[in-house]
Amino acid sequence: MFIFDKGNLTGIDIGSYAVKVVKIKGAGDRRLLGAVGYSKLDHLAFPQESSRLSGILRTLFSAQRIKTRKVATVLPGSSLTLMHMYLPKMPKKDMKEAVRWEMRKQITFPPDELVCDFTTIGEVKKGEESMLSLIAFGAQNGDVERLLKTMEDASLNPVAVDVVPMAMLLSFDHNNAWEEGANYSMVDIGDSKSTLAIFKDRKLVFAREIPIGGKELTNVVMNALSCGEDVAEAEKIKYGVVRSDESASGVVDAISGVIERLAAEMHRSFDYYQAQFREGSISKIFLCGGTAKLKGIDDFLSNILGVPCFIDDPLRNIRVEPKRFDAARLKEFAPDLAVAVGLSLKADVG
Repeated sequence: MFIFDKGNLTGIDIGSYAVKVVKIKGAGDRRLLGAVGYSKLDHLAFPQESSRLSGILRTLFSAQRIKTRKVATVLPGSSLTLMHMYLPKMPKKDMKEAVRWEMRKQITFPPDELVCDFTTIGEVKKGEESMLSLIAFGAQNGDVERLLKTMEDASLNPVAVDVVPMAMLLSFDHNNAWEEGANYSMVDIGDSKSTLAIFKDRKLVFAREIPIGGKELTNVVMNALSCGEDVAEAEKIKYGVVRSDESASGVVDAISGVIERLAAEMHRSFDYYQAQFREGSISKIFLCGGTAKLKGIDDFLSNILGVPCFIDDPLRNIRVEPKRFDAARLKEFAPDLAVAVGLSLKADVG
């Protein structure tokens, strides 16, 4: 949301568990997957180990033979402040200053370090007054500069820095048909946190971060089985929330408790959105991110929330050449690629 450019971009999503790189060629209905890169970060601390991350990016681009150096990336979640606000109608220049003023009240770093942007949802009535509803995003300038420097040290040209909810919207928009007036939710369940977004009429209308992710699932399995991280991770992947046999009950019970808390937070978000914006219910939920691959999570959440829930495939409307890519392997970790795919589609927006 801070730098915009049109062109042929490669999307880079730096998560706490892995870095994902996606290159898409072409436009419109003729989009073609050009390259996919994935590298587990093994507890790499960003930005403290930014030089190591630059090396990983150079290796990924070299291994996938990505020659285009123009990239789009997202701010790490720890750097982002997200805020919903209502403001009177005003010229764009004045609106930017008003957003900055409101965000200064929420941040914990010096105000002159604030970099912010916003997306407008629409007009709403607050009493007798007509106001603009919007979502603002803010970050500390130093965090943005460190991210850009990491890209540049990897010999990349970072022309766009976005936020996860907007990247999710771009991916969702390309892969789904919109029903007028319908509310859709997309939840990126990552390693350290989950990002919930609500879309309506091709706009982001609500966003929230939930501090629940795959790392917590691994930790509860470690406690339940009194085992190490590697064993817990394997058991988590093996069983998920599916009670396949009696031996799985301890693992499933531990994981289910965390997913139930995630469902409760999702439900709270939906209720708040409906009450605050006088909106209807959520029509469908789409899950993405690494933890979205957890066995049975879609049915589990659907049963609790009473809303159809699907595992997202951000590549389903993008042509994949079978001679170049292992389709089965690609499908397996496709939910992990939603943000990177959205970033690679920024070539179509200004």
